[in-house]
Amino acid sequence: MAGRDAKKLEQVRSELAARVNNPAVATVPILTADANDAPAVGRVLAQTQVVLSTAGPFARYGDNVVAQAVAQGTHYADITGEIPWVKRSVQKHHAAAKEKGVKILHCCGYDSIPSDMGTFMMVEYCRDKLGSGVSQAYSLIGPGRAGVSGGTLESGVNLISTEAASELAALNSNQYYLAELYGMPPGPDRPAGLLPRWLPAARTWAGPFIMEGCNAKIVQASHALLRDTAAPLEYGKDFKFTEMIAASGALGASLVSAGTVVVGAVLGLAPLRAVARRFLPAPGQGPSEDVQRNGFWSHDLVAVTDEAKPRVVRGKCGDRRDPGYWSTSRMLLETGLALSVDGPKLAADPRLATGGVLTAAAAGGHVLLERLRGAGFTFEVSGVEGEGGAK
Repeated sequence: MAGRDAKKLEQVRSELAARVNNPAVATVPILTADANDAPAVGRVLAQTQVVLSTAGPFARYGDNVVAQAVAQGTHYADITGEIPWVKRSVQKHHAAAKEKGVKILHCCGYDSIPSDMGTFMMVEYCRDKLGSGVSQAYSLIGPGRAGVSGGTLESGVNLISTEAASELAALNSNQYYLAELYGMPPGPDRPAGLLPRWLPAARTWAGPFIMEGCNAKIVQASHALLRDTAAPLEYGKDFKFTEMIAASGALGASLVSAGTVVVGAVLGLAPLRAVARRFLPAPGQGPSEDVQRNGFWSHDLVAVTDEAKPRVVRGKCGDRRDPGYWSTSRMLLETGLALSVDGPKLAADPRLATGGVLTAAAAGGHVLLERLRGAGFTFEVSGVEGEGGAK
């Protein structure tokens, strides 16, 4: 276990040992370093194969950890959703990490594992089972129950208040914001926008999802990375990705749009943000264990093949736990285990990237997908509609 406060780590270790009734947990080594102390971070990272980072805002606390991971040859995964910071990480470290075979993985929690790995699963199915690429993929957020994380809110506020207006404009308008860094030319994909929409292939009305701006960039980055490996996995000709919240009708989708606008105004306007902070969890605060255990989330996944007579493939992903805390911690853990114990399996798949600042799909592929399923997450394809497929 690693952190900056040895006493707090010792307390958590003792509580865990008692909870799982395993004395061996009480002897897990404790390593300490402050994220602002680069040499100390380096000494900690030199002692491990993989570091899992959960301390955000990452734009504030993450630079030294990533830099030292590359310097020490230690694989890295985090749960950030701060895409401008991810962009800077790619610009600073991708070339060196790729040369050293070090894997730096961002966005390995609820943002953006369901979107990233769900899309990878649908594309893999279309390629392997149908012999076709995908022209359009959808991730549609379904019913769920989740707590509110003070750390996530602080990361969002930090992003809005510290990033340049030009950077935020680029982030909100360009689905290839990250993919371009890996050499992918811009294509026809566009952000979902704030208006409600009827999605014919998905057969549903939908409204905007506030984290689409993060998840869509990661999905396109995965496509860019996977099309540049020893055995390229091309998602499809002019591949596009849309993520929205599914609604029961036009009115429901409109209400989602209105709610998203209100949330954006509260986060974006300093006076409203100051008022809202009085009523929202502070950094370090989050949902109770009861809320975490009784939370759940689900995404409907849809892929339209790029054939002359397109087929529609349907799937889903989800979990019976709170997405932001319980599910996120398990997603990150399985990503770390894949990097640490599944190295030979990852190396045996020529479709995967072998080093650099990567995404979960580009680094973990089917190996990580199976590990997530084994941990209890649902990732499944449910059917094919159209030419040659079941109606």
